[in-house]
Amino acid sequence: MTRTRLFEAAIQIVGEQGYAGASVALITARAGVAQGTFYNYFESRQDLLDQLLPAISEQLHELIRDRVRAAPDDPIERERARLCGFFDFLEQSPHLFKILSEGMVQAPVGFRRHLEMQSESYRRAMEYELRRGNLRISDPREIDILTQMLLSTREYLSGRFCYVDGQFVRPSELVVETYVKLLTGRIFA
Repeated sequence: MTRTRLFEAAIQIVGEQGYAGASVALITARAGVAQGTFYNYFESRQDLLDQLLPAISEQLHELIRDRVRAAPDDPIERERARLCGFFDFLEQSPHLFKILSEGMVQAPVGFRRHLEMQSESYRRAMEYELRRGNLRISDPREIDILTQMLLSTREYLSGRFCYVDGQFVRPSELVVETYVKLLTGRIFA
């Protein structure tokens, strides 16, 4: 419970003030715990910051997994659910974009772990689609490339269409539908 409050407070502080402004004093004050209690859960401020993105990654994975399970049994609908689930997560966790954008420099260990977790999760999803015969690729080595392409597309679309002047904006359905057209090969003549 206390650890969760510290994480939530850190997410809010980093989202509002950036990693540089996320002091132990601010985090513990926001969480409503004594500063000494912080060190029962984390070795240092950097330890907490390096654990933020992986913790967020787990939450993101759970939400997307739930969306995919609720989607119709169709590979395109599962991929639509992945993209829409990502947008839903950003709407619920508006600080994620700032945490990610600064994470590479301010919390490189956590940032790298986040990328690994997201890649592994997406890779498993694409391996599932490959086993079911839902992909047009035949070389399993292409799965890693496809995974990175889809993750990169998701990240870029969110940066371009989900944030205006630092505020989350729900992207139009046209963004999702154009993504689906790309996936189904209906873009080029």
